[in-house]
Amino acid sequence: MSEPLHYPDLIVCVLAAGQGKRMRSTLPKVLHKVLGKSMLLHVLHTVEDLQPKGIAVVTGDSSDKVREHIGQPANLAWVLQDKQLGTGHAVRQCEAVCENAADIMIVCGDTPLLTCQTLDALAKAHASGGAEVTFLSAVLADPFGYGRVVRDESGEISAIVEERDADAEQKAISEVTSGIYCVKQNVLFKLLHQVGNKNAQGEYYLPDIVPLALSAGMSVRAIQMHDVNEILGVNDRVQLAAAEAYMQRRIIHDWQREGVTIEQPETVRIEASVRLGTDTTIGAGTQLLGTTCVGDDCHIGPYAVLEDAWLDDHVSIRPFTHIESGTVASHARVGPYAHLRPGAQLDEAVHVGNFVEVKKSVVGRGSKVNHLTYIGDTVMGEECNIGAGTITCNYDGANKFETLIGDRVFVGSDTKLVAPVKLGSGSTVGAGSIITRDVPGNGLTLSARPDQRHVPNWKRPEKNKS
Repeated sequence: MSEPLHYPDLIVCVLAAGQGKRMRSTLPKVLHKVLGKSMLLHVLHTVEDLQPKGIAVVTGDSSDKVREHIGQPANLAWVLQDKQLGTGHAVRQCEAVCENAADIMIVCGDTPLLTCQTLDALAKAHASGGAEVTFLSAVLADPFGYGRVVRDESGEISAIVEERDADAEQKAISEVTSGIYCVKQNVLFKLLHQVGNKNAQGEYYLPDIVPLALSAGMSVRAIQMHDVNEILGVNDRVQLAAAEAYMQRRIIHDWQREGVTIEQPETVRIEASVRLGTDTTIGAGTQLLGTTCVGDDCHIGPYAVLEDAWLDDHVSIRPFTHIESGTVASHARVGPYAHLRPGAQLDEAVHVGNFVEVKKSVVGRGSKVNHLTYIGDTVMGEECNIGAGTITCNYDGANKFETLIGDRVFVGSDTKLVAPVKLGSGSTVGAGSIITRDVPGNGLTLSARPDQRHVPNWKRPEKNKS
């Protein structure tokens, strides 16, 4: 495992004030999600791995929405750009919060594919190269939309020209700027205060610090990126889908290398915050969403959907099962076509089968609920067997009530348990019963409303072992 990074003299400025008009959305652009996590959160988590001195996030018109989404991490400062006058103007708003740093790194909040390894390489190159300004560049087959890196006859950088201001010769240049810079603090803001806005947009461009630095005799260095996809920005929903597709391939490859088998990976969705154990198999068409965590040696799917689910080791989730915020203990089996809703908790070796729904309930170790059953607001003990078509009637139209089922309880098919009700340990409820009163432990209880009777000391038939 590589050593953790630490940059105690670096402040990272994250530019997140863009309106994102091409997204055609009331949601700020940087809050649109890529594999279950907003673009801005992807960038912030990447930046946090550098362990910098601090992080400054520049927001604009939608500042309140962005701040509510992110919260208030300890080392994060919020900076408001009240007028969107370009990237140079945005960084200039960070001057007060960057006073005590040696270097300033600038990244964009709409680049979710950016990795910590790339930013680490930039920071190290900046520190070792001695340049006042260092930035990431990339060579693209189609550089449209990016600022071009202009070099002189000797190959030295002479300028960066934005797409809108480039002439035909400059547009033919394939080396582009990523918009990601590392600049010495003691020169950055001096340069920014010299940047003008005589351009097609009337804005203050961050790349304009490059010719200013060069004319002042400073050193400017470009570091070419290994994976040019990392700088892919997102300006519309087509690009959002492209970024998500690329990230999905990367995540799937990472999990495959960690010992996870993924069948027909082009059909599988695994979101960014999901965690998987070794020797686990993910079936075709399965979706693992949110903060789902799967243990070792599990088998999921095909076509299962798990959202914010927790699975221990050796769990089998069969086809077309849906789990929302449920927990499943080791050696349990769920599905096919089962639905675990929020609050469902299955203990070890539980079997939940075809068209069974469990909501806000505990199913004890070794219990079986295999067919066409609804278990809601229930606490069930160990080694129970719940027959097909059983329903816990937990809702009276206004309030929810709890069903308590002891250990080793057998409930016959097509039974209705009208809560609040308690079934004692060892009890048996005959098929088709409607249970409205507590059932004593052991013995057999039968009912056909309104009559309910109990047969004491009744014993279940035993299997013929011959």
